[in-house]
Amino acid sequence: MKILLEDTIPFGKEYLSDLGDVKTYAWQSLAAQDIQDADVMAIRSTTQVNAHTMPANTRLQLVTTATAGTNHLDTAWLASQNIRWNSAGGCNAVAVAEYVVSTLLLAEKKGRVDTSRCTVGIVGAGHVGTALANKLDALGINYKLCDPPLEQTNDSRRFYPLAEILRCDVITLHVPYVKTGPYATGKLIDSDALACLNASQLLINACRGEVIDEQALISRLQSSNAPVVVLDVFNNEPAINPALFNLCWMVTPHIAGHSVEGKVRGTQIVYEQLCQLVNKPIKKQLSDFLAPPPPLSIALTCPTEKALSAKDLAKVMLPVYDVSEDDAAMRQAMADAIENAPKDNDALSKAIANTFSRLRKQYRIRRECSAYALQLQSDTSIEIRQQLSALGFSVTN
Repeated sequence: MKILLEDTIPFGKEYLSDLGDVKTYAWQSLAAQDIQDADVMAIRSTTQVNAHTMPANTRLQLVTTATAGTNHLDTAWLASQNIRWNSAGGCNAVAVAEYVVSTLLLAEKKGRVDTSRCTVGIVGAGHVGTALANKLDALGINYKLCDPPLEQTNDSRRFYPLAEILRCDVITLHVPYVKTGPYATGKLIDSDALACLNASQLLINACRGEVIDEQALISRLQSSNAPVVVLDVFNNEPAINPALFNLCWMVTPHIAGHSVEGKVRGTQIVYEQLCQLVNKPIKKQLSDFLAPPPPLSIALTCPTEKALSAKDLAKVMLPVYDVSEDDAAMRQAMADAIENAPKDNDALSKAIANTFSRLRKQYRIRRECSAYALQLQSDTSIEIRQQLSALGFSVTN
């Protein structure tokens, strides 16, 4: 089996070399002949797969992406060519959930949210929404789920209409970008939805920029009693609109799911798919490739209580991941790019796009809670230990 592997897939050759003849490529210089010779393509979102980018009459059996999103795959075209496709759905779900939790804790520190009393409205109850719900369960934070497609299945969870979600203290978006059909999500949060929100509410978008009507969002944020907004995604990435920066509380460059674990988990999922394709046993695991970070020693303020205080929760979670660091880095990088770019619109747009792409590609090393062994005081209560374990940590004295 000949495997054509995008060179940005972490540990791709190490994972797949036992399964076939692996040839790597850079997405910027992908050649038609390389595709025609391949049985399988393993890609990331930088490779666009459609009738315009792919040669006809290939021997491809499968195109699989080591990412959760699939908007870069024209699945209808693949089906028309009798080429199967797959994805690493859920690979970054924990990372995105931890992004939202970090945002909530920072909002609490700033007095914007009271996690002991608030309700979080989760729009989209798939991989990410479920991972977030699990984190909120561990934290004792109330939430409501909204997912009309899932509501029509045998899913036993309770779901709420979007109108009720828009009354929650926090609204966080975790749906795919679906362009057409009864459950289309383009501009799901439109001017009418935004008009329902007020300054006491927090709106987080960590799925796709197109899910919010961006022009309506700008207008709403420039009006009175506007909600507090955190954006990880934007319309027209990477050529995003910098007008949003000063209107939003925090902005980050589409990195909510960019943990080390999330990226390598994507490779793991692709590896398991190919093992199944060639009928070989699964022998490799994430732990074979991820070095453990040093233990994290935490001195809790109230270790004997039955649940972590907000102060102690921030003390535990924010050293693992603090969204405000990515917000500061993005604002500074964009300010520098805008200041140094030529003063014509095309050059400015190009500078912004290049900076956005660089921030994503050169993103810092970020680990998930599961990577850390927490060292706690010996008198830490069993309830707090269980709470921290539910958040993903390994807990020791």
